[in-house]
Amino acid sequence: MKKEVKIASILAVMGICFGLSGTAGNMQYVNALEDAAAIQLPEEDTLQPGSAAEISELSQLMMAEESVKMKTAPEDNAEVIMSYQKGDSVFVTGETGSGWYRVIYQDKEGYVPKEYLSVQEMDVAALDEEMARTEQEAKLVVETVERYRADARRSKIWGSVIIVLVLGIFATGIFSGIKSSKGREEQEG
Repeated sequence: MKKEVKIASILAVMGICFGLSGTAGNMQYVNALEDAAAIQLPEEDTLQPGSAAEISELSQLMMAEESVKMKTAPEDNAEVIMSYQKGDSVFVTGETGSGWYRVIYQDKEGYVPKEYLSVQEMDVAALDEEMARTEQEAKLVVETVERYRADARRSKIWGSVIIVLVLGIFATGIFSGIKSSKGREEQEG
């Protein structure tokens, strides 16, 4: 911890004490100052390189080499949060100096021993091929859907044309019938 943090902590305690009033407040102020003096903050040199508290940041997908338990702290006897099975993908967010990875899963953060995880190698060429196949399949689906839509529009147009023709034929039949009946009436009459 830095010296600024120590000073800020002491000033915060003093500020709280100054907010107290009256004789009881003064006595509490003296007690608070004694308590603040008794607080022993760790020196900057306290964290040794390689200690469990020192974590280097990572952002990497790894794979469980065998069944492993995620724990609340980077210690063998820490509480178990969850388990990973062999082959499970694990998102690693940090690495301690004491041989543990800090991992995260569904907003749960924990620690897993390094020897149980390995870097998940990605075959970029195979991924590119798979993406190209997926893109081609998507294009075919879009083309098929567009073809069905065009066929549906043509069907509606031809359906309308057929209805108009049937109505035209029906109207022509009616007009022909009326004309022929008028022609017969004129001949009889």
